[in-house]
Amino acid sequence: MQGIDRVRRVSELVRRQVSQFILRELADEGLGILSVTAVDMSRDLQQATVFVSPLARGPDIDSILVVLEENAPAVRRDLARSLHLRRVPHLTFRYDESVERGRRLTKMIDELELDRTMEDGT
Repeated sequence: MQGIDRVRRVSELVRRQVSQFILRELADEGLGILSVTAVDMSRDLQQATVFVSPLARGPDIDSILVVLEENAPAVRRDLARSLHLRRVPHLTFRYDESVERGRRLTKMIDELELDRTMEDGT
């Protein structure tokens, strides 16, 4: 159990640090408003999949992922300076579709409620 707790703690630290790096260092890259929603860390702490989601309309997600992958070495250097780990995990960036799915689901629920309200009113 202790190993799992460590993985969770390191994942959260990596998520925060990557978020700060994006805000601080990649603001001029045209990424728009970007949220680092989660980090999935391997048990040996060697691999980290960083899930991101744009919060507003901006460049397409493929362009965002290209910029993030190009800057992954700089992000790793920043992690090495700020987190005191023996080895800094290899970073892979992925689009977190759950935010968009949640938006679509909320929209569908709102539409159903509107339809129901209109039916009750007639």
